Amino acid sequence: MERRGSQRLASFGVVAILGLLLLPFHGNGEVSCHPNIFGGQDCTGPEGRTTSTPNIFGGYDTTFPDGSRSSSQPNIFGGEDTTTRRGIVESKPNIFGGKDYRLPNGYRIESHPNIFGGQDFRQPDGHVLECRPNIFGGEDCR
Repeated sequence: MERRGSQRLASFGVVAILGLLLLPFHGNGEVSCHPNIFGGQDCTGPEGRTTSTPNIFGGYDTTFPDGSRSSSQPNIFGGEDTTTRRGIVESKPNIFGGKDYRLPNGYRIESHPNIFGGQDFRQPDGHVLECRPNIFGGEDCR
């Protein structure tokens, strides 16, 4: 059961990171996450705080710093579908132990585990967002 809980928290961390990729932002793009008392996570980034709570569909409802919201639920491919104001982000597992994400604009993001126990996210422009576990049970991404 502990593994499932950590997978769900990691899943939300991904939503927060994808939120940073979907929302325009300025600055260095760093985000730090930690579990909250509602069973979700709170993430702080250059644009402010993102908060999530579990929903009845087995995913998360997330509120972003600009007030926009997203909702996720498992899909038939072993990933999640996340509905945002800009469209649906679809994910599915890949052969590298990470996930492939299809953004509403058609771009793709690939993730895979890194040597630090986190995930690396390769963005459409080739830039890699690197995430590492932090001491609060969440992740720090740069």
